[in-house]
Amino acid sequence: MNIRIKKRIFDKLYEDLKHAEIIDCMGSIFFVDRDKEYCYLEYEKSGKLWWGYQFFDNFFLLFSMEQFQYERVIADWVEEVLNCKVGTTQSPIFKVQIGWKRC
Repeated sequence: MNIRIKKRIFDKLYEDLKHAEIIDCMGSIFFVDRDKEYCYLEYEKSGKLWWGYQFFDNFFLLFSMEQFQYERVIADWVEEVLNCKVGTTQSPIFKVQIGWKRC
C-alpha cells in the first residue's frame, strides 16, 4: 500500500476514534465508546485482534476498500497505537460487542 494513502487512513482513524476509551481488562485491551455502547476493537494480549464490522466496513468505504484489503491496515494502526504485535484478525460482531461490558 502506498505510504501516503496509509498515512491518510491512519489520520482519519485517529480523528474518528479520538473519543474512544482504551480499557485494559481481563487479558484484553478494548477500544470503546461507552455513550454509544459500542466496541470498535478488542486486542487480546495473545496477539489476536477482533474488530467491529459495522464501523470499519463503513469507515473503509471512504477509501473504496474491502475487508480483504483493510484488515491489515486495521492491524497496523493498532500496532502503532498500542506498540504491540497483532498476529491474527477476526470480525465477529457479537464477541466484540459483549466482552468489554464485563469491565
